Amino acid sequence: MDEKYPTKLTKGSRYRLVLSVGGGGTLEVTGEFVGYLQYGSDVALSILLEGGGLRVIPARSVLYLDILDTKEEKDERPKENGVYFG
Repeated sequence: MDEKYPTKLTKGSRYRLVLSVGGGGTLEVTGEFVGYLQYGSDVALSILLEGGGLRVIPARSVLYLDILDTKEEKDERPKENGVYFG
């Protein structure tokens, strides 16, 4: 297999998430991944919904997700110059 598969969630990519809700039910959410945020002591996913709203989803509630469209995330970290002082 020469194809590359995503190994992380990237900003701007579209996903369909299936979430666990009380009583054994599920909820489906489709939208664009905006980023991670701290939600109490947990990590949450920020998803821009197709209707324009922003939904914060605790990561522990995600049963699975489908990748609909991927974007390559730009690495905006400053380049190291290789000079170290110690």
